[in-house]
Amino acid sequence: MCDLMAVELEFSARESGRIVDRLSSEPTLSHLDFLKSIDFENVNIRTELDGEDNEKINFLFDNIGKTDTSSMLNLLEAFRQNMNQSRKRYDEYYKSHAKLYVMFGIFGGFAITLVLI
Repeated sequence: MCDLMAVELEFSARESGRIVDRLSSEPTLSHLDFLKSIDFENVNIRTELDGEDNEKINFLFDNIGKTDTSSMLNLLEAFRQNMNQSRKRYDEYYKSHAKLYVMFGIFGGFAITLVLI
C-alpha cells in the first residue's frame, strides 16, 4: 500500500481522496475494506490489528495530503518501517503460540481418546 501511495505522490500531489480511490481499485489491496469507505473528515479506521497499530493507520490517513510531497513521502517511509516492526512482533507471537496450540490439541485428543475407551 505504501509503495502505491508513494508512486501517486511522486507522480502528482493529488488530493487524498483520489489517492485512496486508486488504492481501493487495486486488486492486490482488495482485502483492505477500509479503503472503500474512508471518511477524511472523521478518520476512524478499525482493523484486526491491535489498537496501537490502528492509531498509526488513522494518523497516516488523517495526515495524507495535508503537507508537501517530500514530507508525505517521509511519513510513508516512517509508517512502512513501523508496520514492518509490528509485523515482526506479530510473527514472533504467532510462532511462539502456534506450538503451544498444537500441543494442546494433541494432548486434548489423547485425553478424549482415553475417556472414550
